Amino acid sequence: MGRAVMTSAGARARLLVVGPQGLCLDYANTRCWRGLAQPKETLQRPADLLAWCRRAGLRPVPARSRAPAVAGLFVEAICLREVIYSVFSALATGNTIAAADLLALNAAIGRAAPRAHIASFGAGYAWQVDVRIGAAAVSASDLLSPVIWSAADLLVAARAGAVRQCAENTCRWLFLDQSRNATRRWCDMGSCGNRAKARRHYRKRRAA
Repeated sequence: MGRAVMTSAGARARLLVVGPQGLCLDYANTRCWRGLAQPKETLQRPADLLAWCRRAGLRPVPARSRAPAVAGLFVEAICLREVIYSVFSALATGNTIAAADLLALNAAIGRAAPRAHIASFGAGYAWQVDVRIGAAAVSASDLLSPVIWSAADLLVAARAGAVRQCAENTCRWLFLDQSRNATRRWCDMGSCGNRAKARRHYRKRRAA
């Protein structure tokens, strides 16, 4: 969520709410059913990216530069999403994060809006960042700064150990395991969990 404000020096700034800790996983999951030959892609064009950002509470690209800016950053945004997915898929499956993925994530962190100041925001608080105006200044790292912050914070936090990948091989959805015993295996028991149980039951009947 964003809101434009004026700093004491008169410069324009924006307040950005961090959002849920799993925001980066929500973004990575905009491409789903990754185990299929043709995964489902929900971000098929720049307008889809802006719609996702609005639903996630992220600030939009300035209206006067939206069309050229979003067209230019769309490919960058999709590449960033795939880096985030690769990083946390490796983490969730007990594999080593590829050096190239960690390098790309660090590069995105370096380009994201710096979190230098905290300011009041309604009943809570938010990060105050500089507003970047103009098509040349707009980038995926700028637009998706809270997503990048989420990825960085989650990766170095103790909660990183709670990142899971759905055990349904055709799904591979990423999620945070918040179950009491930290034994959650599926993104949703009602869909992927039941599908896996049905397959096991079928195999047992055939074996019998």
